[in-house]
Parts: sequence; structure tokens; C-alpha cells
Amino acid sequence: MTKQEKAHLDDLIGRVFTLAFELGTSLDELHREVREMRFQTEDKDLAAALINLEHAFFMTAQSINILKEQTRNAVIPTRKVQR
Repeated sequence: MTKQEKAHLDDLIGRVFTLAFELGTSLDELHREVREMRFQTEDKDLAAALINLEHAFFMTAQSINILKEQTRNAVIPTRKVQR
């Protein structure tokens, strides 16, 4: 790995983690609103739709976690260069 590739990878990793953090924060806020709405409604059809939406939020959060994990794995080649 060249110094230029390492610098580019470091920049890319930083941007990915920043994006994941921002997405996760926004996702949490929206999820809380959906959950509150589900608990407050007496409409069973709306509650069912909101449960499905909550599931979509969960799946998105899982995807963000996978993104962060794979981004951490991308750091491994840079460790080999430093040895």
C-alpha cells in the first residue's frame, strides 16, 4: 500500500464513520417518534403499519452497524504497512 493509498483510505474511513454516526443519530430520533406514535394510537391498522416501520428502522440500524464493522476491517491493510 502506498502512502497515497493509505492517506486516501484514512480519509475515506473517517468520512464513512462520520456518515454512520450522523445517520445513526437521525435514525434514533425518528425511530423514537414512530415508537411514541405507535404507543399513542388506538388505530390498530396504524399501529401495525408503525410496527413494520419500526422493523425497517431496526434493519437500517443493523446495516449501519455492518457498514461500521466492514469499515473497521478496511483498516487491517494499513496495519500491515506500518509493521
